[in-house]
Amino acid sequence: MKKQMHIHRITELLRHSREQEMTDQDKTELDNWFHQLKGARPDLENWVAEAGSEELLAEELLTRFNQKRVKKHRSKKYLYYGIAASLILIFSVGLLVNKIDFNAKLPQAAVSVKNNSVPGKNRAILTLSNGTQIDLNGQSSGFVGEQSGARIYKTADGKLSYNQNVETNEKNLVYNTLTIPRGGQYQVELPDGTKVWLNSDTRLRYPTHFIGNERKVDLIGEAYFEVAHNKKMPFKVVTMNQEVTVLGTHFNVKGYGDDNGIATTLLEGSVNVQNRVSGTARKLVPGNQSTVLKNSNAIVVENVQLEQVMAWKNGYFIFENEDIRSIMKLIGRWYDVDVDYKLDQTSRFGGTFSKSADLNDLLKSFEAISNLKFIRQGRRVTVSN
Repeated sequence: MKKQMHIHRITELLRHSREQEMTDQDKTELDNWFHQLKGARPDLENWVAEAGSEELLAEELLTRFNQKRVKKHRSKKYLYYGIAASLILIFSVGLLVNKIDFNAKLPQAAVSVKNNSVPGKNRAILTLSNGTQIDLNGQSSGFVGEQSGARIYKTADGKLSYNQNVETNEKNLVYNTLTIPRGGQYQVELPDGTKVWLNSDTRLRYPTHFIGNERKVDLIGEAYFEVAHNKKMPFKVVTMNQEVTVLGTHFNVKGYGDDNGIATTLLEGSVNVQNRVSGTARKLVPGNQSTVLKNSNAIVVENVQLEQVMAWKNGYFIFENEDIRSIMKLIGRWYDVDVDYKLDQTSRFGGTFSKSADLNDLLKSFEAISNLKFIRQGRRVTVSN
């Protein structure tokens, strides 16, 4: 019985972590619980598995425990101690870093302790067909409004949902638009049951009810779709010069205005990707990613690491030897900051980082694994060699 109570509480703490609602008390409680296990990896993995959580948590807690043991036996003057002290952020802010050279000297941090910037959270603006705008962040859960027979609700866990059970004689499509600002994310369930996760700086335009022989939505930015199956009404996502057609499947589309092209990644099922300019089309299978470049008629298809593509939805940034400008483009959107560069050479690095980390802590970790300096002044970050 005691074990069941633990599992329930651990699951609750993990949910708080995923939803970025961890309090200091939550962190301390989870930390103390693990230390009662005395760092036993098999016990830890069994507990985490029973709690229904991801394997990453086991590594996160184990790293923290080992760091505390090391610090008890090493003097502060040792370089490794300095690195371990820096990495203690792994648990306190949910920051996870890999590919660190423990033989390298830890660079001097150039990040101001002031102007801490919290990570993004659930934020969205709903624009109704008549132009009325509703700030969903300030909207309490429950009934939001009605549009052409579809009742709109904000669920208790902060998602937007459409209920199309209300009869309507509407023969024309009526559209709503969900706008996610920089530093935000949101989820919506469309009238047909399709679930959509929207990333920062993204806009989705969709009808409040689907009629005719297709279900079509317009996207600018990045979104992950779990499409409700309907053989008679294919689901289509239009992004700039690309159109994706599916019956029922899971896929991710990334097409920001400042990207070089549109990337579509298939996780489950099959999709047809078409270049709207040339008419060229390619069919994807799970694990494929297609890229439709700007000012190009071609569609390039390659296999990719799905974990990396879906990191944004699962609460992480995963970089694989990426250019600093590409990295900071994502950081800028999530933390709503602008970035300047004073670089005399290209810099690349990789690692896995939690999206729930404070920006200053994140930048310090970037410094620890690169030859770069990051200086913050308000909402502006300057990157230099």
